[in-house]
Amino acid sequence: MTQGVVEIRGLNPQYNRFRFFINNFNSIEYNLDTVVDAMPLPQANDELNVLTKTSGNTLRISISWTLVDEDETVVLGNSVLDDGLSGSTPANISDLKEADGTTQKYLDGTVNTADEQARFLLEDFQNAGIEFRYAIIVGDTKLDKQGVIERIQMRKTGQAPVTYQASLTFLVGDVVGVTGTVGA
Repeated sequence: MTQGVVEIRGLNPQYNRFRFFINNFNSIEYNLDTVVDAMPLPQANDELNVLTKTSGNTLRISISWTLVDEDETVVLGNSVLDDGLSGSTPANISDLKEADGTTQKYLDGTVNTADEQARFLLEDFQNAGIEFRYAIIVGDTKLDKQGVIERIQMRKTGQAPVTYQASLTFLVGDVVGVTGTVGA
């Protein structure tokens, strides 16, 4: 795979409708787990081991990257229709306010610097409930999956130049709430 852009989309119609772009990933890891139970028979060799698949598969996509100051914003409003429930009205960065309710969080409606990117991911893009659905599109592979962000991890070093090392784990699946499937 040639290095390309990774895009993560918030798919909620009323909030968190942003697209976050990772332009310089260090690595992408795909973990597809297939749960198989083994029941070895007594007094039998390995070929008579009874294998049963009693659970479904799980796919996790982990991405690591270095947050760097970008020339252009890495966050856009999501007006892409991923399904009938996502809506077509994108969120607007300039609508995100500080705790006082009046001051814009991100000047000029852009998220460019490494510090702004870290803040956006930790404060404004985080999964705050089971109704938060996301999509991940992995560059040149055209892999397009829906699910949830399971983990965002960041480490900032104090050595020059000061940088963040970031990682994100995406769990693929159909997001289901207490009252039923949100995505159906």
